[in-house]
Amino acid sequence: MARRRKEIVNVEELSLGGTKPPVGVTVGEMFAEMEATLKLSSVEDNGGFDRRVRGTEINRPGLAIAGYFDRFSHRQVQVLGMTELSYLASITERKRSDIFNKITSYDGLPCFVVARGRRPPPALKVSARNRGIPVAVSGRRTTDVIALLSDHLRDKFAPRLAFHGDLLDVYGVGVLILGPAAVGKSECALDLIGRGHRIVADDVVYVRRRITGELVGDTKESIREHIEIRGLGVLNVKQLFGIRAVRKSKNVELIVKIELLDPKEDYDRTGLDRTVVNILGIEAPFIVIPVVPGKSISSLVEVAALDYLLKRYGFDAARVFNEKLRAEIATNYQPDKKGKP
Repeated sequence: MARRRKEIVNVEELSLGGTKPPVGVTVGEMFAEMEATLKLSSVEDNGGFDRRVRGTEINRPGLAIAGYFDRFSHRQVQVLGMTELSYLASITERKRSDIFNKITSYDGLPCFVVARGRRPPPALKVSARNRGIPVAVSGRRTTDVIALLSDHLRDKFAPRLAFHGDLLDVYGVGVLILGPAAVGKSECALDLIGRGHRIVADDVVYVRRRITGELVGDTKESIREHIEIRGLGVLNVKQLFGIRAVRKSKNVELIVKIELLDPKEDYDRTGLDRTVVNILGIEAPFIVIPVVPGKSISSLVEVAALDYLLKRYGFDAARVFNEKLRAEIATNYQPDKKGKP
């Protein structure tokens, strides 16, 4: 029983297609989503919350404040830290006004964020107000502000695919359950929730690729924490099972497809085959479970998650069994001198 070569499943046969990342995120949306994370103590709208952030990069305008504007990255979020504020404190008020009037004159500048809870210089507040540019104050360190904003914007602009299925946290493994309509995906998810596992999404799952090479799944805010069961309707999982039964997002690590049993189909019987699906350049293990009356799909999904964990920690049951079988054949079925066993 030799291991066959890896099979790659075409993701286009499984997904609903790609969803375009947003062309831009408004400053108002960004501040609202990051208010707690950035510890924003004050935000001055100045009528510019509809300005758009169109990239993931963050800029510290140190050189611009010093008067060097060649290659000034004016279309990025501008973060002022202790270095910039210390320099500004060393020059005259007139020079500070000239500098910020010049900086804010660039079209497309989205906003300013002042780190470490420091008060924005009056010259900045005046220039920003005149140009309708928002100014926010964060209680975090400058490097933390840049890192957190960059991570948030990378997630916002990350490439993504949409799937019709369910995403659950099963024993800490992110399991994406796919299959045709009415095959029992949501019923399987409901049974897993009853067994103590957590649901991320039902019906529509959005999977995006993070810059770290991970696949992360979530769903629309409007349907989060809900599940639709034929005959019962739409149910609120958090209200029925408590907060422990839901989570907002989860890394997608294992893909399980449920389908009606096809007697003519050659399903994997040994576990030696390695089938993967390539999602946005990242390969994830792929398993097909045929459905027959009386089969507990949720139990099989649990076992698949546990087997995935074992393989991740270096134990492959099918491979170990295959090696033992080969050793037994080599020991007990030695051919004689005439070539007969």
